[in-house]
Amino acid sequence: MTRTRVVIQSRLNSSRLPGKALMTIGGMPLIELVARRASRDGHEVVVATSEEQYDTRIFDHLARVDIPAMRGSLDDVLGRFVEATKDMDDDDRVVRLTGDNPVGDSSLIDELVEAMDAGGYEYGRNDVSHMPEGLGCEVFRVRDLRRAAASTSDPYDREHVTPWLRRNVKTLDFVPAANPGDPERFRCTVDVLSDYDRVCRLFADKADPVAVPWTDLIAEIGGPAFTAGPSVPRRDDSELDQSVMILGGQAFAGPNAPSAAEIRAMLATAVNRGVNHVEVGRGDHNAEEILHKCGEPQLTQRLHFISRLREMRTNDPRLAAAVIEAQLERSFAELGRRRASAVLMANVDEAHDADGAGWHRLRDYQDSGEVGRIGVNVESLEELERALDLTGLGYVQFPLGVADRQLRTAGELLDGRDVVVTTHATFAGGTVFDPSELNRQLVLLAHELGRANVADLCVAYSLSHQFVDSLAIGTRSNQQMIDDLAYCLNAPLTADERAAVEERLDSVMA
Repeated sequence: MTRTRVVIQSRLNSSRLPGKALMTIGGMPLIELVARRASRDGHEVVVATSEEQYDTRIFDHLARVDIPAMRGSLDDVLGRFVEATKDMDDDDRVVRLTGDNPVGDSSLIDELVEAMDAGGYEYGRNDVSHMPEGLGCEVFRVRDLRRAAASTSDPYDREHVTPWLRRNVKTLDFVPAANPGDPERFRCTVDVLSDYDRVCRLFADKADPVAVPWTDLIAEIGGPAFTAGPSVPRRDDSELDQSVMILGGQAFAGPNAPSAAEIRAMLATAVNRGVNHVEVGRGDHNAEEILHKCGEPQLTQRLHFISRLREMRTNDPRLAAAVIEAQLERSFAELGRRRASAVLMANVDEAHDADGAGWHRLRDYQDSGEVGRIGVNVESLEELERALDLTGLGYVQFPLGVADRQLRTAGELLDGRDVVVTTHATFAGGTVFDPSELNRQLVLLAHELGRANVADLCVAYSLSHQFVDSLAIGTRSNQQMIDDLAYCLNAPLTADERAAVEERLDSVMA
């Protein structure tokens, strides 16, 4: 009979949260909780820790609670797995788990195994690009584990156990039936201190933390106690899968910038409510540096970034390309990652100037996979027309709000184009709130149209344009973030309502 053994790798020297394996969750050390949930329905389990002196604490605790454990090389984790399965037959199965993921359980393992058997796969894994981080699980045959160990000496392969398998055997990337989607929102691993707090709260009231199904835990993570409200929507046709609100990073910098603590609170609110992009760049002072320093990894890793470049002010093709490269490399360095969801040049003139050398350099980054879409900022319909002549244009950003009339009809130019659109100036830099005839009319319109206030009306107006994928909104406090997210959840204005707003305001601003 085929055996299945769950091997859980664990160590105490985690760089971001040292000692987490023995931190208490649900009344027991984390590694014990992970092992008991994995073995709940009878699976064999062994914890594979290292031979380092400090990992004696893990080994000794597991011995006291009758959970099998073994020790091996700190860096050669593949070798640890081979040793942990040396008594098994070639046809037996190995399940690989990591000791910082307590939400998964034996039923999650079984669903993956059943899918592998049905499709005749030799290796299977839960695809965490489409499901929450913390539900990772891999399954493979003992024979293939042994083949991997005999075939590779690459340090990366040895440390991460399964890369050789993924390159050499028939692979299944699996998503369980109860996957909630929106992987950024349902994060359930324990990687940093705020993760530990989150998962502790999740298990705190569970009478039996071992028995509770992973599906119940995920549903709770997606509830109001953990997210402070529903997720903001995403436009169905957004090529970047952007939430309709993205963070304007310029609000993080400057003389009126919020404190580091406030920025952390804002990021937590935004990410937990489904915001998945932040706009920062060399055009936003030191916003990238501030984001990197103030944001906890478990938050910033769940955000994709859009880089806005400064003006180049050169007509020398060689210098233009060098300036683009220097700005983007600085962005990568300050954000600590080498990937931009999109990069925007400051204006359409510099994209065409210098024989388009700067634009071509961005296309090189796109070809290398380091940049997703490339685009420009525009300020008028004329500039938008010129931008649409650029080969490879995939993104534009421009002002659009109740006080900005120039690009209301941009949809006529954008129709049928594969271009993502982000707008800014939703609140006209705050002037819509200043005492004026414009503000007075907006207050009246908000009341007439059943809107909560002027801000709600402004967001509903901008989102009523079908060509708009997202609004870049720069918030300076967590309360403002909460309010703006709430407005993004409300229905946009209808076409008739938008026409009524424009007719009223055009007469005011004439």
